[in-house]
Amino acid sequence: MKLKALKNPRLIITSLVLAVFIVYFFLNVDKFKPLLQVNGYLLIAIALTNVAGVFINGLFTKFILEPFNKYISITEAFYVSVISSIGNFFATAGTGFGIRAIYLKKKHGLPYSEFISTLSGNYILVFLANSFIGLLALYLLRDEYNNQYAILAGAFGLMFIVSLLLSVIKTPIPKISKPKKTKFSAAAKALYRVTHGWNRIIANKNLVFKLLCLTIVNFFLAAFIYWAIIASLHLTITFPALLLFSVLGSLSIFINITPANLGIKEAIYIFFSSILGFSVSEIILIALVERGVQFVVLLALWLYSSKAKNKIGLDNQVLGTA
Repeated sequence: MKLKALKNPRLIITSLVLAVFIVYFFLNVDKFKPLLQVNGYLLIAIALTNVAGVFINGLFTKFILEPFNKYISITEAFYVSVISSIGNFFATAGTGFGIRAIYLKKKHGLPYSEFISTLSGNYILVFLANSFIGLLALYLLRDEYNNQYAILAGAFGLMFIVSLLLSVIKTPIPKISKPKKTKFSAAAKALYRVTHGWNRIIANKNLVFKLLCLTIVNFFLAAFIYWAIIASLHLTITFPALLLFSVLGSLSIFINITPANLGIKEAIYIFFSSILGFSVSEIILIALVERGVQFVVLLALWLYSSKAKNKIGLDNQVLGTA
């Protein structure tokens, strides 16, 4: 069992992050005193905004399923978002998405290849909105130019161009008619279905507009959460830096190799701290408040979901698998 654990890089990384944090904490106890003076009203606002973010993610799932003729209620969409968020927070990379894929497959018959189409749609729109806002933030922070600034400008610029092209141009679909049964035929068929599914999504311009609006709303909910966390610790941040802070937080999710993206998001913030204007200890304080509130919110939502499942007709077999 120990040997198997040693072979798991995600477990090793998580353990190292926790070990580093414990050492840092005991060496810098005084720097954590602001946690004793956190504004409780802002914590409540952060918690409620987190719930709103989960709700928006549920609406995104509901709308993006419609091109595949899969229709779910708002209540069920919220439930799917809850179990997906719990999986992403408490487990490692992709667990929440895997839970969502299994649930939609068993409950609504959505093929995994079509689920990947919805997932790619989510990624592309998140990249599009966040890279644009990131470029705007960098323009407003142009006086802070340094090597880290140049890295972000290049990354956001490339991300924006690629995601914009993918969101407006249909991907060419190779003609695949009854492929021969080879070891590549299954992969070719899956690729065809993914591409076809994505083309169905972008063909509906009204749908893409709604999804993009939801993505932007979700971004500004996240921005409010970060502002409230920073304010609750009696710290300050400029508006452009807040935009950049929120963009980096949103995009760090896609490098999720530890539970709750533990350590990865903080490493990104620390690397770009000269632009954001925070010290290492302040970034860790922000992370502790964020993770603490998320834990409480997701625990409450898990208790809610265990009761709500009966109202939306979910059987134990589906829930057990998900």
